[in-house]
Amino acid sequence: MSTSVSKILTVAKAQVGVKATDIKKCKYNTWFYGASVSGYGYDWCETFVQWVFSQCGASSLLYEKTANCGAQARAFYNRGRLRTSGYLPGDVVFFHWSNDKSSYVPSVYSCDHVGIIEKVNGDGTITTIEGNTGSSSNGEVMRRVRSLSVVSCAGRPQYVGSYSDDTTDDTVRIFYRVRVDGKWLKEVDSLSSYAGLTGRAITDIAIKPSKGRVRYRVHLKGGKWLPYVTGYNISDHENGYAGDKKLIDAVEVYYETPAEIVNKRGYLKAKYRVSPIGGSYYDWQYDEEKTGGQDGYAGLFGKTIDRFQITLSK
Repeated sequence: MSTSVSKILTVAKAQVGVKATDIKKCKYNTWFYGASVSGYGYDWCETFVQWVFSQCGASSLLYEKTANCGAQARAFYNRGRLRTSGYLPGDVVFFHWSNDKSSYVPSVYSCDHVGIIEKVNGDGTITTIEGNTGSSSNGEVMRRVRSLSVVSCAGRPQYVGSYSDDTTDDTVRIFYRVRVDGKWLKEVDSLSSYAGLTGRAITDIAIKPSKGRVRYRVHLKGGKWLPYVTGYNISDHENGYAGDKKLIDAVEVYYETPAEIVNKRGYLKAKYRVSPIGGSYYDWQYDEEKTGGQDGYAGLFGKTIDRFQITLSK
């Protein structure tokens, strides 16, 4: 179930002032662990966030039930919903107290603490609501003002009735599937998951938007780019999918936005990424762009891929 930013913030704000007792003993930990617990090993900033979303019937928006901030950030990252800039109210924000690199998410600092953004201020700070914070050794729920300099990253739940930088309002969705070990895997809808199997090489890809059209192609490892295709039919080797039952190391996609979408939302782009076998995702690629460090395609020549994700974005 989804929910709105306002509902999440209403529930979170109502908890301001709640304090833990007896070394981290609090209702959020009791809810999470199913029993009353206490001890210095039971930090509860993450369980507070988990509790808030649960009260709104929206636990699924966090993608994983965990008491570990790093694991929570990784869950957002794996769904393509982790941000390192452009923060907004409702974002689940992760803080770093050192400059150590995260062992859960590539290219960000460690995630040592978590809260929910209530307001983005215009002076390089954000106002948050956090659990397990304050001067008390046990912690409490507080409204805090934090400098962006201590923000590692933030997860963006797929809210309804507010902002969205992806096509989460169902104006247009994109479906895709891949072939692995000679078998086509099940279809994936936008960023609901990913196409592929970790550690298993992708050989073919099929992509279809609900509106408009995509032009796409794949690059064979140790070979060349295959011709562009526009169809979505795994029985049509000519134009139904991209691939030739051989290892793929790069993918290129371009979304042709139909007039009805342009008039309503403006032009959209294919936003996609791949991961090398056994590795983390490469950066997002937008259409065939070559600005801002983009290559015009997702992947790295010579590195076979095992996961593929795509959505549509402004």
